[in-house]
Amino acid sequence: MREMTKNTNEKIYSILSLLASNLGVKEAAFLIETPKEKSHGDLASNIALVLAKSLKKPPMEIANLLSESLQKESDLRQYFDKVEAIEPGFINFYFSKQYLASQINEIINLGSSYGSLDIGKDKKVSVEFVSANPTGPLHIGNARGGPLGDTIANIMSKAGFKVTREYLHNNVGGQVERLGEAIYFKIHPDQKPEDYEVQYQGEYITDLSKTVEEQIDKQDDLSKEQFIEKAGELAVEIILEEILKDCKDMGITFDKIRKESDLRKEVDKVLPKIKKYLKDNEGALWFAPNDEFLKDRETVIQKSNGEYTYFASDIAYHNEKMSQNDIVIDILGANHSGHVPRLFAVVKSLGFDTSNFKTILYQWIRLKRGGEIVKMSKRAGTFVTAKEVLDEVGKDAFRFFLLVPRSQTHMDFDLELAKKKAQDNPVFYIQYAYSRICSVFKKTDLDFKDGDLNLLLEKEEIDLIRNLITFPSLVEKASQTLEVNAFCNYALETANLFHKFYESQRVLSDNKNLSKARLSLLKATQITLKNTLDILGVSAPEKM
Repeated sequence: MREMTKNTNEKIYSILSLLASNLGVKEAAFLIETPKEKSHGDLASNIALVLAKSLKKPPMEIANLLSESLQKESDLRQYFDKVEAIEPGFINFYFSKQYLASQINEIINLGSSYGSLDIGKDKKVSVEFVSANPTGPLHIGNARGGPLGDTIANIMSKAGFKVTREYLHNNVGGQVERLGEAIYFKIHPDQKPEDYEVQYQGEYITDLSKTVEEQIDKQDDLSKEQFIEKAGELAVEIILEEILKDCKDMGITFDKIRKESDLRKEVDKVLPKIKKYLKDNEGALWFAPNDEFLKDRETVIQKSNGEYTYFASDIAYHNEKMSQNDIVIDILGANHSGHVPRLFAVVKSLGFDTSNFKTILYQWIRLKRGGEIVKMSKRAGTFVTAKEVLDEVGKDAFRFFLLVPRSQTHMDFDLELAKKKAQDNPVFYIQYAYSRICSVFKKTDLDFKDGDLNLLLEKEEIDLIRNLITFPSLVEKASQTLEVNAFCNYALETANLFHKFYESQRVLSDNKNLSKARLSLLKATQITLKNTLDILGVSAPEKM
């Protein structure tokens, strides 16, 4: 569904394109965007800067000419109070108060659909995220990819794409065998060689060992090797169930769980597609594309003993995802940065357009309790589990705090701040704004639908409306950049502008028309806040 400011952008773009054509430039790749500085208007275009080279004129001369022409356009007068040219050649547009007021009913009429776009046109998008190491509990580092991937999926859905949330379960390989060994030696400590170092430790291994021992039929006469193999297979499935439960507690449900053991069965069918990029080296099979992604680097696909590597599964998996979707997004921890060029080389070698393949890397987290760094967990042995943090701060704070910084930056997660019921906790501050609006509607039976919105003239009212109408543009931009923290900033700014309005202007007064208009503004704010929090996967409580 195309939205209000979107339609306005299209009108401006159409008129500017026609003016450019009249000047002799048939095609011009210019932009219409929301300026970072509020003093630069509600919308701005760089068309004069783009046309300067073709017209061989100074950008400001072109900008002044275009702004004068725009001010004569009757189609635009209903939207803008002012259109002006500023250095070095931008054209800024300032919405009229009447236009801004008219948008409130648009938001109310759209309700939960406000911000929904059709730019995706039902194209299929795969978002794979979390895909944690299956040998232990989900730790807080890997968990950062959960809210990140889920929010990206929410954004793409809001923008009109059909999204599949995927989880890759790496249930084969040496790590599974070593987990089986850890369990075996926990059950049979007397059989552990003195020089053997158990890789996986912590209370979770003790719990796993008990569960695995109960599930393995004691009637089976298993050798040590058979027990280790079976124990490893059982353990990773038990851990997967726990990880998926943790994800559910984060508000995440996956549409597809893909097991590596199944993908390895597909490798033989896929390798012929990249045959010319494969080479044999001492009995092992190597992927050697020698392209811009990998240059002279090579990667083993099949060991000399015939066993496929993890990378072989990746080839089969990305062939599947790229075949079934228009866009594929992988959310990976920063420790996989060296793996990204291999994935792009695979996608290209399989014959797919790499522009439809996106990777997002997220950095690790340092947990703090006030000023103290939280180092490790008794249960996990070496790290803090996602469940421990979730249980302490709750889903809403967990998700929001992980989404506030850009994914590429390291972050400190302050457990004490996340639990705080005060204004300096951004989650509390935003949710309080929403519940405050709900409480106003509980106090009145006034029907706001026929209020005179042109009465909304105060600065706090106009500032709030200006902010509300940028939501669809935010969805559109985020569907292209995949930057999710903008929604945290937007929710915080919306809450801040609402609180300023609420504390400076009386909503319910003796002036019924003004009260109705302000209730309409509250309803539009309530809808926008709720839709923003829905994208972030954070609840909107009616009472706090």
